[in-house]
Amino acid sequence: MDQITRLAKNSDKEPVLNFCKNTFSWGDYIHEVWDSWIQEGNLIVIDHENSPISMAHAALFPDEKMIWIEGIRVNESFRKNGIAQKMITHFENYGITKGLTLSRMLIASENVPSLALAQKLGYKKISKWNYFSLESKEISEQNPVICDSCLSDFEISTSEKFHFIDSWRWIPLTNDRLMKLDTEKKIICKKNNNETVALGIITESESFENTIILEILSGTDLEDMIKFVQNLAHQKNYSKVRILTELDSLPQIQNLENKFPFYLMEKNL
Repeated sequence: MDQITRLAKNSDKEPVLNFCKNTFSWGDYIHEVWDSWIQEGNLIVIDHENSPISMAHAALFPDEKMIWIEGIRVNESFRKNGIAQKMITHFENYGITKGLTLSRMLIASENVPSLALAQKLGYKKISKWNYFSLESKEISEQNPVICDSCLSDFEISTSEKFHFIDSWRWIPLTNDRLMKLDTEKKIICKKNNNETVALGIITESESFENTIILEILSGTDLEDMIKFVQNLAHQKNYSKVRILTELDSLPQIQNLENKFPFYLMEKNL
C-alpha cells in the first residue's frame, strides 16, 4: 500500500475528524486540539490515494530532552497495517535528530491494542493516572488554600520524581520548572497547623477548550483544594475542571465524575 508521511495542513481537518469521532467509549478530543496542534507544528498525517488515513502529533521539550507523542489515530479501514508504528518511529527518529533522549506518551487503560504496540516498541509503564472531571462552580465559602509558600513541600533533590502536566503532557519536573511554577503561583497546598495535607499544581490548558487542570500530587484532605480550583475556574471563565492524580480515589463532591485511568509510557531513545 502506497503511503506518504507529511505535515498536516488545514484542509486535512475535515477528513481526519471523520475518523476521529468514536475512538474511545466516550468519543474523542481531536476536534478540540486540531487547530492548536497545527499551529504548534509537528502534526503529521499519512496519505493513501491523496487522502489522510492517519494522524499523530508531537511536542518537543528540549530542556527536558523529551519528545511527547500524542493523538495517534488511524482510520479503522487501514488498521493493522503498521501505520501507527510508522508514525511513532517517525517521531522517535525526529527526536533523536534534535538531541532528545526520552520519548513519552499517554495511553488509556481501555486501549489494549495501543498498549500492546507501545510495549512492543520498547515503552514501559512508569505510572498509572486516574482522571476525574468536574464543572466549574462559584463557591462563596471556602476553607483557605495557599497559592504560595508551598515550594518547601517539595524536596528539591527529588523533584524530578514528580511530573508537571501541561495540556495533558507529562513533563519531568526539573528544578528550574519547579521554581517557575512557584513564581507563577501554580503550586497550591492546604495546611493544617503548618502541616501540608494536600499538594497540587494548577495549569490552564492551551490546547483543550475551556479547561483548567488540577494535578493532585499528594494529600489526605483534598476537598478544599478541589473546591478552590472549581471556584478559580469559574472566576476565570473556564467551564471544565480536569483532575489528574495517581491517587485511587477522591472525596465525594457533587458532579465529580470518575473517568477511566491512563498509563504514562516511557522509552529511552
